[in-house]
Amino acid sequence: MAVSLQESHQTPRKKVGVAFGGGGLRGAAHVGVLQVLEEHHVPIDFVAGTSIGSAVAALYASGYDWRRLDFLFTKYDIESLLKVRLNRKGLIPADGYTELIRVCTGGRKIEEMQIPLKIVAVDLLSRKKIVFSRGDTAIAVRASSAIPGVFTPVKMGNMLLVDGYLLDNCPGGLVRDMGADIVIAIDLYYPDPAEPTNILDIVTRALDVAATGCQQIDADVVLRPIRGFVAGLDPQNISQCRSWGEECARKHIGEILKLIGGTAS
Repeated sequence: MAVSLQESHQTPRKKVGVAFGGGGLRGAAHVGVLQVLEEHHVPIDFVAGTSIGSAVAALYASGYDWRRLDFLFTKYDIESLLKVRLNRKGLIPADGYTELIRVCTGGRKIEEMQIPLKIVAVDLLSRKKIVFSRGDTAIAVRASSAIPGVFTPVKMGNMLLVDGYLLDNCPGGLVRDMGADIVIAIDLYYPDPAEPTNILDIVTRALDVAATGCQQIDADVVLRPIRGFVAGLDPQNISQCRSWGEECARKHIGEILKLIGGTAS
């Protein structure tokens, strides 16, 4: 079914922003959502993201479409990025992750992207949310993705930066502040019902408790594609999460098109 967006010469079309939530490799769901949005020619004028969502947002803002993102999730040796190298401040240094983002974005700074981009991290010292709107994209993505106790934090000036998940895991309000009339948020959270069995489980569960109790998502459409608990750092879940993202977006595409003035033809 083809879709067109009708625009009036008198009235500018509504600006659309997408907030990409964090959730480790569950971020493959973002690819499925983007596939459906692209198929229906939904314009995306602003993007922001946290954790894996910051990586997807950065790559999309630099010109990646859903196919190229899908290739990275399904063909790239992601396990090589998750090798443990014990450090006093984390289990995984994430140098390879940083370099991957730098190469894939062509080394562009945040302010040089094709689509306006913002990235969320948290400063452990000031206990405040930090929003990157300028500067080194790869370092900002790394900081945003630095799960405390798992990935080493990023030292930047007088800040010690970690995963933005702690204070704003799906930054719909940030996208609205960027100028979006319609905000689509992709929330990857899904609670783990099982008892934690190791230190990594305990750390991530504690972060879930700390983060999810105080966060509300400011968005016109909130997509929650994850339909069952899957570990965020297990590459075996990528295909399933991608499928869930596509299915969820197809379920809500009519609502999205109605909001932005799209009509099916």
